[in-house]
Amino acid sequence: MRFINDKFKRRDGHKDELINRIIDMEWSMFDQVVNMGGRAPCQDDEWTFYVMRFSQFAAFDDATLQSYEQDLLEIQAAGRNIITEKYGYMMEYTDQVYFDREIKSALPQISSAKNAMVDCIVNKLMDFEKVFAERYPILGSRSRPLQGTQTGGVSFHIYTIGELKTYSLRTLELYYRHIAGIDPADELHNPSFVIHRIMTRFYGYESMDDAEARIMRKR
Repeated sequence: MRFINDKFKRRDGHKDELINRIIDMEWSMFDQVVNMGGRAPCQDDEWTFYVMRFSQFAAFDDATLQSYEQDLLEIQAAGRNIITEKYGYMMEYTDQVYFDREIKSALPQISSAKNAMVDCIVNKLMDFEKVFAERYPILGSRSRPLQGTQTGGVSFHIYTIGELKTYSLRTLELYYRHIAGIDPADELHNPSFVIHRIMTRFYGYESMDDAEARIMRKR
């Protein structure tokens, strides 16, 4: 099993060790993903992987993190790869013909209850992301496009659906319970603000305002 280099790992907050365990399992699975075009350069960029995943999980509450860790342990024990499955679910939207012919039958089927929960969470996260992009347009422009596939990349919308479909219904319900009452205008608790606040610190900025201003000056 391939682990993230210890020198990258944060150990400042009460959730950090739990997050680090989760990222170690994900990184090991990411390393084993087989791409149609061969190994991707990002599969050897553990720093970026760690920053992106730590920042995302920093916006989860303890109960959701603990449940997701259990998801990973169960998937690992079954010999499955959650990252491969995430990319598989995404292909339903990026290449539906190939998805229907080659991938769909190999993926765990999604129940109607799980699909409904995924939709609820995606809609909420989209609202969070829109408010963040309006407040920080420069940082927002450096993230995935909110919707669509016309840019050649995978949108926030599609990526989020793919990821959430790999979570258990238990984890989805806990996650939704955590975010349901958050006002998108609440910059302290809006997950998009939490994620970028952590991420900009990883990259050496004092704050999101500092990052927005410094990146703008470089343009």
